[in-house]
Amino acid sequence: MGVKLSYIDVCHGSKVVSNNFYIEHFRRQDKDIKHLLEDVMGRDKRYMLNDDESVLQLVIKAGKSVLKKANLEGKDIDAIIYSSILPEYISPATSIFIHKELNMSPNVMCLDVNANCAGMAIAFENMSNYLMSSKHAKKALIIGCDDDNAIIDPNNELCYGNYGYAACAMVLEKVDEDCGLIDNQYYVNTDIVDKVLYPSHGFSNFLKSKNLDELYLKWLPFSVENLISNAVDIMEKMIKQNGITKDDISMFCFSQLAVKNIYKIRQAMGISEEKSLYIGNKYGYTGTSSPFIALYEAIEKGKVKRGDYVMIWTFAAGSQGIVILLKY
Repeated sequence: MGVKLSYIDVCHGSKVVSNNFYIEHFRRQDKDIKHLLEDVMGRDKRYMLNDDESVLQLVIKAGKSVLKKANLEGKDIDAIIYSSILPEYISPATSIFIHKELNMSPNVMCLDVNANCAGMAIAFENMSNYLMSSKHAKKALIIGCDDDNAIIDPNNELCYGNYGYAACAMVLEKVDEDCGLIDNQYYVNTDIVDKVLYPSHGFSNFLKSKNLDELYLKWLPFSVENLISNAVDIMEKMIKQNGITKDDISMFCFSQLAVKNIYKIRQAMGISEEKSLYIGNKYGYTGTSSPFIALYEAIEKGKVKRGDYVMIWTFAAGSQGIVILLKY
């Protein structure tokens, strides 16, 4: 028995914005971000929303698209998890709105999760185990989409210009096959817990603030060296413990936050570019959905096929990281 990642699909904003917009934006502030944006982060363009688009519309579109791809209807799904740093609604849960738009049955677990950029990977791990243990649930829908642009400080060159809009949706299905989640490992390092704060003084002070500047998301400089070394260590141990080799893995799907991070992991582990796609230059950084969009692109390009091993690594502010080994 396994939990199969049966289908995966991606829907993105319809407007394409190039780096030139952001380079010029910060040039007017006497800041040169070209090296940071292009060489460190690896950005080229990103998908943004038009004025008549919303994140909720994008999420619903992705949900409908993956169900159509799977030849399923909303009533066939037993659980839905929506992962986002900033859902359209926190009351009721945005997953309830998705439930309504997808015409799901009454006996469905609806859950919103926020583990920042690691949210969708954590949702995948949790939902895989839930389906294995549940007596009733057989199929689950996971959708991830972030709307960081709504709260980003336009004067913060570390984050403004990094993000794009793309929702990723996937169907998990309990099947009588050797597939799905094989292993996973979390790690937490709170040394940088104060570097990406939102709200900057907590929700207890959010509505009391008279300073508009405090209502923006900002990044303070932080090092990812410890995160990368931990990730490499966990991945190498996990590969060995599960009786396979690095060469047995068809694709490594990493966080798309910065191409420099991927370069460092490739070098440390001896992984080729072909087996560790970087798609942040096309989509921008999409937060929670980013490693699964990399997986989607790898599947679409024929680089990942049924029965292949895939390794996922991503991390979130604070910081929390997760490594997943799965059999597609």
